[in-house]
Amino acid sequence: MLFELLINFCILFTFAILTYWPFQDSKYVKNPLPKVHPYLIGTMGGLAGFILMELSFHITESILMDSKHVILVIIGIFGGPIAIVISGAIIGISRIFITDVMTSYDLLFGLNIVVIGIVMSTFCLKYPITFKNARFYFYYTTAQTALLFCYHIEHTSGSYLQLVYFILFSAISFFTVLYVLVELNEHFRKIRHTELLSETDYLTGLYNNRKFHQLTESYITDSTKPFSMISIDIDHFKKVNDVHGHSVGDELLKELGERLKNLVTSKEGYVTRNGGEEFVVLLPDSPPAMGLDLGEKIRSSVARFPFKGSGDQEVTITVSVGVSSYPDNGLTINDLYNAADMALLESKANGRNCVSHFNNQKA
Repeated sequence: MLFELLINFCILFTFAILTYWPFQDSKYVKNPLPKVHPYLIGTMGGLAGFILMELSFHITESILMDSKHVILVIIGIFGGPIAIVISGAIIGISRIFITDVMTSYDLLFGLNIVVIGIVMSTFCLKYPITFKNARFYFYYTTAQTALLFCYHIEHTSGSYLQLVYFILFSAISFFTVLYVLVELNEHFRKIRHTELLSETDYLTGLYNNRKFHQLTESYITDSTKPFSMISIDIDHFKKVNDVHGHSVGDELLKELGERLKNLVTSKEGYVTRNGGEEFVVLLPDSPPAMGLDLGEKIRSSVARFPFKGSGDQEVTITVSVGVSSYPDNGLTINDLYNAADMALLESKANGRNCVSHFNNQKA
């Protein structure tokens, strides 16, 4: 018996880990058909439940001890109510026909799994299964299955001992797997947080210079379409810090970052802070005219609306903007960045608070 239960646990554990990796860690493994996700998870859970039954321990000729009901809870965490219903149906039907001669026990225990799947999925619609509340769903599935065992096994001390074994085995299997999954989830959460910190600016939350180079490189490598680089610099920012203090200067940088994000949605392009008071906007699929148009929209928006610092003090600033475009002004990151910077310098030379494109520089 111990050997069969150990195999059962290993299958359950392997299924949980292999299910978590491709479907939960979406940063590294992209699901090309996200709408199929619950159906795929449910089918995988059903097949895993079938394998568990094939390698189960027989309490009697028709009553099996395994962890197939635990599968439904794990499925609920990863795939939601649809996955639970699919898994419950596959496991339940398999349970009915798993023996050579179908008995009333097979029918009853098979229907039990189907009912558990329906009940869990119904509750899951209002209370989605998470790592925190999964134990309550486990208590329900184990209690209902144990009551069914208790009703049909012989009422002897040996039979009740086997029932205790079933409950203990279910609890050890479930809580061990749940603990590992929680730790794995926390591990990936920390990795994603660390990666986010490595590519974002600590003050504004925008992408930093490192991410700017990655994005620009990907545009150059993967795209045959033109794109624009818009370099933005706050005019006389040192004076703002001197007059109002560095804390107000930091607040101004944060608010400017928010305004730029609102002006440039993630679908349109990316905003980065490359250091100090310098910001850059990368605008894909945009020829020079589109880059100039957005640059002017940014300039006028900043000049029109004063910034509010702490203590309700208003600070009016302007920005100078320089634009370069790929492939007209360069085929490398440095060439495009230098072209945008030269256009930015021309904006400053023209009195600041204006927009220049590298193509339109004065000879």
